[in-house]
Amino acid sequence: MNGQETVVQHPETKQTYSFNYDFSFCSVHENDSTFASQQTVYEKLAKPLLLRAFEGFNTCLFAYGQTGSGKSYTMMGFGEEAGVIPRFCRELFSRLASIECEEVKCHVEMSYFEVYNEKIHDLLVTRDEPNQRKMPGWLELGNKQRATAATGMNDKSSRSHSVFTLVMTQTKTEFVEGEEHDHSITSRINLVDLAGSERCNSAQTSGDRLREGASINKSLLTLGKVISALSEQALSRKKVFIPYRESVLTWLLKESLGGNSKTAMIATLSPAGSNVEESLSTLRYAQQARTIINVAKVNEDTSAKLIRELKAEVEKLRAAQMSSQGIEPERVRLFQQEIVGLKNKLCQQEKEMVEANRAWREKLEQAEIRKREETKELQKVGVTFKVDNRLPNLVNLNEDPQLSEMLLYMIKEGQTTVGKLKSGSTHDIQLTGALIADQHCVISNIHGTVSITPKENAKTFVNGTLISEPTVLHHGDRVILGGDHYFRFNHPAEVQSGKRVSSWTCAGDGHKDFEFAKNELLAAQRAQLEAEIEEAHLKAKEEMMQGIQMAKEVAQKELSDQKALYEDKIRALEKELNEESKRKRQQELDQQRVASQMEELKIAKLELEQEVDTHKKRLRLHMEAQAMEEHHVCQARIVDALEAEKRKISRELEEMQKKRALRENHTPRNVTPQWDAMKLSLMIEEANKISAKLKKNTVFSRHESSDDHEQGGLLQVRVQNTKLGISTFWSLDKFQNNMAAMRELEQGDSTCKDDEVFYDPDDEWEQDISTSSASTSSFSRRRSRSLLKSRRISGRLYEIRVHPIQSLNTGSSKSAGLMGAAKPPSTHSSSTVSAMPGICKELIGLSVARLRACSGTEESIADRLASDLNLVYAAVQTISELYDNITFENTSRWAFFAQNQLVKATTSIESAVFVTMQWLASIKPSSGLLYAIADELKTQVKKMGGFFQLLIQGCESEITSMVTEARRKSSQCLDAALLALGHLAAVTGMQLNAIELGVQAGGKVTLPLIQQQLLPLVRLWGPL
Repeated sequence: MNGQETVVQHPETKQTYSFNYDFSFCSVHENDSTFASQQTVYEKLAKPLLLRAFEGFNTCLFAYGQTGSGKSYTMMGFGEEAGVIPRFCRELFSRLASIECEEVKCHVEMSYFEVYNEKIHDLLVTRDEPNQRKMPGWLELGNKQRATAATGMNDKSSRSHSVFTLVMTQTKTEFVEGEEHDHSITSRINLVDLAGSERCNSAQTSGDRLREGASINKSLLTLGKVISALSEQALSRKKVFIPYRESVLTWLLKESLGGNSKTAMIATLSPAGSNVEESLSTLRYAQQARTIINVAKVNEDTSAKLIRELKAEVEKLRAAQMSSQGIEPERVRLFQQEIVGLKNKLCQQEKEMVEANRAWREKLEQAEIRKREETKELQKVGVTFKVDNRLPNLVNLNEDPQLSEMLLYMIKEGQTTVGKLKSGSTHDIQLTGALIADQHCVISNIHGTVSITPKENAKTFVNGTLISEPTVLHHGDRVILGGDHYFRFNHPAEVQSGKRVSSWTCAGDGHKDFEFAKNELLAAQRAQLEAEIEEAHLKAKEEMMQGIQMAKEVAQKELSDQKALYEDKIRALEKELNEESKRKRQQELDQQRVASQMEELKIAKLELEQEVDTHKKRLRLHMEAQAMEEHHVCQARIVDALEAEKRKISRELEEMQKKRALRENHTPRNVTPQWDAMKLSLMIEEANKISAKLKKNTVFSRHESSDDHEQGGLLQVRVQNTKLGISTFWSLDKFQNNMAAMRELEQGDSTCKDDEVFYDPDDEWEQDISTSSASTSSFSRRRSRSLLKSRRISGRLYEIRVHPIQSLNTGSSKSAGLMGAAKPPSTHSSSTVSAMPGICKELIGLSVARLRACSGTEESIADRLASDLNLVYAAVQTISELYDNITFENTSRWAFFAQNQLVKATTSIESAVFVTMQWLASIKPSSGLLYAIADELKTQVKKMGGFFQLLIQGCESEITSMVTEARRKSSQCLDAALLALGHLAAVTGMQLNAIELGVQAGGKVTLPLIQQQLLPLVRLWGPL
């Protein structure tokens, strides 16, 4: 940093980059001669904006930069190092106090809110008229409101934008010809702390997390587009479209960014070499913003303008009167009439001002009433305005120091109830989160003795210990509710009497309050965490043993069935051979009676033909016996491998149990387990509660693969669908991302559908072994194969599993399943080539036929989309029926039909997606109801494709419950999609042929009928 120049040298390429700005501050080393303190930054940047605000201009200051680079520190400060906002407010009210007199009255309004995930959250709940005494309290209130949205494990403050707004009105009183007149100037001040601007690759984000980050930072991305467009407009001096409406933040700051405002930007940088790319991006961003030119003007009311015009006119008349005494009477009369007219206008303006003041006083009274009501509600969530130093209290602890110790919950005399924050709740303390029960605990304050009593199944920890009965609290105790709400208990009476030396004060550095409580909880819950982890290992081993035992029994059953089948075929062939031998002997006896040489030759010829036929049958019998022998050998290998794997796992299970007992006896108590294990345990518990509340029949649990137990194995989250009897596994990253979506679903403010969270088509579902009986007698042949395909079978069996049992009999194999490779049946084609060319030929024929048919009648986009959706559902029906009716003998023939339907449905889905995107591209988000209908159509088309993926997976894995569920869900999606399509076609006036939705009590419902019902609404609304 050197004056106005900022120089950056890339640590790898050694290339130097130079940028020039109005100011360049260096705040790294305090001993540096160029060090810029908080006061210096305020004097250079914020104070000039304050002076412009007093002149009547709108002003704005916003901080932009990477997370952790110092934006919040610059704007809010920390501790004694106050930031821009506190200093700005302090000097603002100091100046107001010095200039305010009888002729000048000042009025200030304040608002403080945050923008998170394109939603505005008011941090002050109500607007008030702050003063110099109240201002620090209002700032603290805003920060407390931010703290209520962040628990110990769910902090969103670094991913949200905070906007602090002041509206200052200066009213001056003047006397015009003995009459009192008021005029005012208004200034709007925006002080903005933006979210972090780190790049995706540096944050190691991908997949779902990348999409979530794009949604959260939509405002930041749009802000960049707005600044880029404004910069281009300033440089080219041409009219450029500015996309203010694309995000909430840019729309709120429209005037500040490119309109009537004096605006400054603070770009914060990290000095670390690893962040050089983000620093360069921020510097380029700031350099682009520097080229924007705003045209600011003084904001004054019409009365002030009218008074100036009256004064100018009076002076003009006086000058004219002095210069010309012989003025015509007619002109004097006109001037007097003009003066009277202007005075009448001024009186009218005064009446409007009086009416506005009256309305303002009424609003102020209503605001005071609302403020008192909201103060009571805020006290329930820890925002306390008046603190009684005699009463005990709970103060919140948070991993973020700026959010820690911001909330204070007073413990009144008698009983204080704690429960979940929801409408209609009457609890004294209300907390958010799925781990907080509706009635969580009761805190009793009887004659100065405070005790806490948890309710049933409501986790409550005191000093890291899970309690189940009334427990007395002492000053400095740590209280954790639900596992993610951390508090410290303060008891002023105990401190004054000196009854107990607080264990908290002996803990060390006060800045590590949350860390101390967290480590204390981990140490106390070590045994439970280790038990959960060990249970996950044991459960994985037991399930693998169960699966191997099932696979062994299935293999033995398959061996018995195949052996019986081959024995039946051999007996049938032997019987046929014996009968043929008898016929041959009988013919020999008959031929002996023939004396003719010619007939002897014929008999020899016949014998030769019969001998050839006999040899063929013997060869066939020999091949069948050889195949049976090979099959028996393969089955024996499978059984031996399964038995060996079972013995290995049994030994590992015994070793794990011995190690577990040894650790329980010898592990020292001061070993602290990892925080991630505790965090995962709480998240799984929270996910199960949300699933139960939403009735999703889904159970989450910890799963650790035991292939490499010495190194800990692969930690995953197991997802079981108890309704369908299937399960899958999520990585920890995917589980954390889906947890955020589940929390939004539970709170009711999510834009995503629940099916997208609990039924992801990209998941690999399989038959759930834990819900299956150990006996194979109740298994169907299809379910047995499904279990054999399970990923829980150890890798040792892979080489055998790639050659399944049924593959020995190639003529009647069903191992490939309904979706396996198949060739066309002999009734359709005698060729042995693949069926795929025939399927493609048929599809091309259908496409050409559609093109030929459209020459006579015009097919609309709605008709095309409806046709594609019906083709998809027809394929779903056909494939599911084939799956239900497939048998041992007809696999090859029906697999050909299934492949045909699979390709047709795939092309229809692709066509439906293309048509939907083309149609929706012509509908703007500002269309209101029309856009909502279009969005519903897009959602249903997407869901239908997802459920078709589940159908394919169910057929491949041979899980009947998945096939049935996919068919049922596809039917619901088809009806919903066609209904939305009919609404959209009716509102837009697009032609749509009759398509049956379904059968109800009154008959069939068709789309044209829906169109007729919507026509009156279309006439009422007009074109949308």
